[in-house]
Amino acid sequence: MLMDLLVEMIRKEVNSLNENNVRLHAIGDLTVLPKKSRSELLRGIRHTADNTGLNLILAVNYGGRSEIVSAARAFARDSLKNPELIDELDEQAFRKYLYSAPYPDPELMIRTGGDVRISNFLLWQCAYTELYVTDVLWPDFNRECLVNALENFSHRERRFGKVKEN
Repeated sequence: MLMDLLVEMIRKEVNSLNENNVRLHAIGDLTVLPKKSRSELLRGIRHTADNTGLNLILAVNYGGRSEIVSAARAFARDSLKNPELIDELDEQAFRKYLYSAPYPDPELMIRTGGDVRISNFLLWQCAYTELYVTDVLWPDFNRECLVNALENFSHRERRFGKVKEN
């Protein structure tokens, strides 16, 4: 049912995405999607590929742990062909193997429904992401809620792992 909804959403929204200069992307293991869903998603991605405004990134068949395992496997395969890669491995080199490699790490994650966890979502990328938790459920999360989250975020001191200076 969810995959049928994905197909319906792509067909319904692709023209609107183009009209608003939004480029569609997807992260996750798309290879196991039903053929119809995968082809429609890829069609939507192709149809919006020339847009230069906002990037809309759908997480489809995505899990943070599986993304890291997939990246490790890909790195291992490349290392078998080129053993020198092992000594060159650092965070930046490993990041290239992630589904989300072309996109910047999120600065803010808004968690609706009061859940105080990241739920296997962008585990690698959220190392320095600011979290905002609200009891408001997703269907009720509106413009005012977003403004509140952004206002809260604007008052935070981002240190990216550095110690706070006195």
